Amino acid sequence: MRNHAGSASDSRQWGLTSHRNRGMMRARLACAALVLLLAGCEGLFTGARESVHTLMQGDDGSFAPVRLDLDPDMNPIAFNLRGTTVAAYAEMDRWNSYRATLSLDGAPIATGSFNINNPGTNQMPQGGDFAHTMLIVSVPQAGNYELSVLVAKPKEITIESPRLEVRRNVELPPGTKTQ
Repeated sequence: MRNHAGSASDSRQWGLTSHRNRGMMRARLACAALVLLLAGCEGLFTGARESVHTLMQGDDGSFAPVRLDLDPDMNPIAFNLRGTTVAAYAEMDRWNSYRATLSLDGAPIATGSFNINNPGTNQMPQGGDFAHTMLIVSVPQAGNYELSVLVAKPKEITIESPRLEVRRNVELPPGTKTQ
């Protein structure tokens, strides 16, 4: 019988194996992080872009309602907010909270809350482009819908060039339901 308790070749082998295992573990963790990062992005990257609308922003940070012709052949439909945050010290590490509501003939079909943040710090201001899915919805019937996006608390950051992107036939993450 061979004793494995301490030969130099065994320790080198175990060190190499341990190093390989650490490398594989890092690669697996990186892949898992990427999957989690992209898990909420189906509304941004899947399906087909149906339309883009420039949004008019009020002084309070809310956006003027947008009228949209939608039909069930487009389901599921993603409504994405795109824009740019500014690099201003007073806005670093702050955010705006919003509530998006899709209505048909004045009756709400779907609602959702979301935040847009400015990730900079006092040491490193950074504004930049962003894209965020506000809602993913399956509409019940063809019609002229209204999407309204209102602030849920006082505005803390500036959003420049706000746009609504509508994407049709987006893919949903497994186990997810539309509103």
